[in-house]
Amino acid sequence: MISIIMSFSCKRNFDRLSKEENKYNLTTASDLKEDTYSQQIEDFYDSGKKGFFNGKADVQIYYRIFEQKNSDKAILISSGRTEAAIKYKELIFDLFKNGYSIYIHDHRGQGLSGRMTENPEMGYIDSFQFYIDDMKHFYDHYVIPKSYKKTYLLAHSMGGAIGMTYLEQYPNDFSAAAFSSPMLGLNPPICSVVKVMDGDEPKYAIGESEYKDDKTTFKGNTLTGSELRYDRMIDAYAKVPKARLGGATYRWLHKSCLQFDYIFSNIDRINTPFILFSAENEKIVYPFAHQKFIDASKALGKICMAYEVENAQHELLIEKDDERIETINEALNFYSKY
Repeated sequence: MISIIMSFSCKRNFDRLSKEENKYNLTTASDLKEDTYSQQIEDFYDSGKKGFFNGKADVQIYYRIFEQKNSDKAILISSGRTEAAIKYKELIFDLFKNGYSIYIHDHRGQGLSGRMTENPEMGYIDSFQFYIDDMKHFYDHYVIPKSYKKTYLLAHSMGGAIGMTYLEQYPNDFSAAAFSSPMLGLNPPICSVVKVMDGDEPKYAIGESEYKDDKTTFKGNTLTGSELRYDRMIDAYAKVPKARLGGATYRWLHKSCLQFDYIFSNIDRINTPFILFSAENEKIVYPFAHQKFIDASKALGKICMAYEVENAQHELLIEKDDERIETINEALNFYSKY
């Protein structure tokens, strides 16, 4: 249902990013094709500190930390629905090379974190607020003790809804934030439908199912135009099948829809400067919500910027080289101002 109903786009009045030089020495497709370079990424990821902490309602939350020896700046990554830290190996490697310590956790109900349903492949959330509570615990107990001068948020898709709520509830924690294709709305009529379909028992939304290997082919995907990076993502989950997640339940959709109302009702509480990137060929989240959110934020005098990324699909952080470099360059440029 999600991939089908979320298929229409909407024009945004955002400036477009232009092709840029790779000034931050970000990984390119040609780098990834070299076995030695790819192994460096794998080895670096494996070197990170890993563990679990006890999240809300006693759900175990998995995390990875990559600490610089002499760094005064850190980035906390808030990932999207179905995602795990293993998907972000290339990005973590690139950000670390640019002097940032990196913190990432798997949101409850996905990745290597604890699940709340008998069927571990169901995309489910009992309370959306628990996502934010888990992130606050991670920030307070793992980031704050390091006393960084600057801490930044990088949020993608569902992680954007979590991250934007976090900025509203804790407006002084981050120096600046960047949002890649944030989930600030779902295409109509999803939210109208799911509120009457949700029930006491977790149930896949119509058209949703468990993770299927035969459905993970690059052709026709709505995530990225980079076949190389798409295949690397699928391979990462194939190697760690426990981290995989299937389709969304009515409960997850309903709780997400309710959260959109909360997010738009509390924009006035945001103090953190933020930048938003919206993919031109977005088919996963509702792109017009990006426009509405930026318009409302600017009307309230918030420090914010927004760009449409031309020729890009939803997964800006694993897109083709040009689109990925444009997005990450601009995010790091933005961080450097704050």
